[in-house]
Order: sequence, then C-alpha cells, then structure tokens
Amino acid sequence: MANARQLQSVLVSGGTGNAQLGTTVRRKAACGERSEHFWVPGAFVLGIIVGLIVPLFGDQSVGDSPGERVSSVLGWTYFCMWSCSFYPQIVRNFRERSVVGLSIEYQLLNFVAFGCYFIFNAALFWDPTVQKEYEDANHGSKSAVKLNDVFFSAHAMALTGVTLVQICIYYDYGEVDRSDKILGYFVWAALSAVVVAAVVLAVLASVSAEQTLDWLSYIYVLSYVKVVISVCKYCPQVRMNYKRQSTVGWSIHNVLLDWSGGSLSVAQLCLDAWQSHDWSQVTGDPAKFLLGNVSMFFDIIFMVQHYCFYPRKKRPGA
Repeated sequence: MANARQLQSVLVSGGTGNAQLGTTVRRKAACGERSEHFWVPGAFVLGIIVGLIVPLFGDQSVGDSPGERVSSVLGWTYFCMWSCSFYPQIVRNFRERSVVGLSIEYQLLNFVAFGCYFIFNAALFWDPTVQKEYEDANHGSKSAVKLNDVFFSAHAMALTGVTLVQICIYYDYGEVDRSDKILGYFVWAALSAVVVAAVVLAVLASVSAEQTLDWLSYIYVLSYVKVVISVCKYCPQVRMNYKRQSTVGWSIHNVLLDWSGGSLSVAQLCLDAWQSHDWSQVTGDPAKFLLGNVSMFFDIIFMVQHYCFYPRKKRPGA
C-alpha cells in the first residue's frame, strides 16, 4: 500500500513537479501489476524445461520409458509452479512495504505444515531404514516420493519463513479486534502443542529403538499433521478476506500457481500408480495426494472471492 499512500500525498500536495512524480508512481504501480501476469506461464514453461533437462544429468529416479519421462516433467512442473506460488506475495509485500490483507495465522500454519512435509519427504527419499520399513509395509513397493518433492517442501518452508520475516518488518495491520486475538492465541497454542508432540514422539522412537514407535509410523504421523493443518490453514485467510470484503493485498497469482501445482501433483501421483499398476503408491503417500486436492479446493474458494465476491472494480480507491 506504500505506492497508494505515496500517490495520495503527492496529489494532496499539488504542483507540477508533484504531478509528474504522481504519474511516475502510477506507472511503477501499473508496471508491477502487469509483471505479475507472467508468474503462471513463466513457471509452467520453466517446469517443462527443468523436467526435460534433469534426466540428462543422470537422475536415477527417472527411467527411460515415455511414461516415466512424462512423470518427470509433471513433477518438476508442479515443483516450479508450487514453488513460484510463494514469490508473488513476497514481491508484492516488498513492493508495497505492507502486509495488509495477509493472514499471520495462515503463514504460521503454513510454516509448521511444510516443516512436517519436508521431514516426511526427506526421510522417505534418503533414509535407508525408513525406505526398508516402507517396502516391508507395502509388499516390496518403493515410495513414490521423488527428489522434486524434497526440494519443494524445503523451498516452501524457507520462503514461508521469509514471508513471516516480512510480516515482522512491514507489520501494519492496525488495531486487532477480540475475535482476531482469540484466533491468534488458539493458533499459537495449537502449533506449540504440535511441535512439542513431534519432539516427544521423535525421542520416544529413538530411545525405544523403534520398539514402541518406528520411524515410518512417525513420519506418517507428521504427514497426517501436514494434511490436517492444510485443511485448517486456509481458513484464517478466507475469514480475513470475508471480514475485509476485499482481497487487496492477497496475491491472486499465488492462488493460480497453487491450484496449477496441486493439479499437476495429483496427476503425477496417479500416473506413477497407473504405470506401475500399484495404487498403493497413492495410499502410501497420503500427504501428497490429499495436499494437492485440499489446496485446489481452497484455491477455488479464493478465486471466487477475488473474481466474483470482491472484485477490485467494486472497491473504488482500494
């Protein structure tokens, strides 16, 4: 909102020089908004290029069959689209020097959720013990987790952390009402309980030498936590948009990229299961399957809010 405040001060001040400055501010704002339209097609093209190039550098997880090559392209395209979905909001926050319209609770839930998702993916992709336990539990089938899944979850957690830092730097929410305070306290308490429980269970699995809880069960618990948080995490942002009767400050390109990434993620998982004639790959990776579907469901809600319920043209001066 910094551009808007700067423009308002310019117009109030008057004068030829100020008028020229006002025109410059408007042009910069318009240029920034136009550049946002390149996020979706740019991420899509980048994903296809990466998906075609990675196998050439000896990625052992990609086979030579056409189906496996298509799966690789789908995987890296969803990785690029989901990963790029964090940047429009970060860029907008930096450009406007404001975080108005962005739910703090949503970002906190996102950070913990992606932390759980990263541990799940990293363990299944790199840890031989967890891989062996997975194969034993799924009749010898290997996990469907790929390198792009690990990179995505790590990248998502890091960028969510950047957004939280921006909230601390640009904090300009104004007065917080009682209901918002209650929601904030509840989210903090719930996330604190999740973190403490995760640490306790990890210690239990380690100390008991997996007699009480094995590591595969542990990371499955984390994956379910990720799914539950994913169901809940969008609600604060939906609520904020409803209370403000506006989506200004909340990047719709974040939503469009998220929806595209979710659809490609589910498509890759189903393609891998169909090719191997082993649909346990879907049930064996519940976090990825449910994450994609849940994100698409809420993204549709955000699109309806942005384009139908609270379109910018109905909010003069927004």
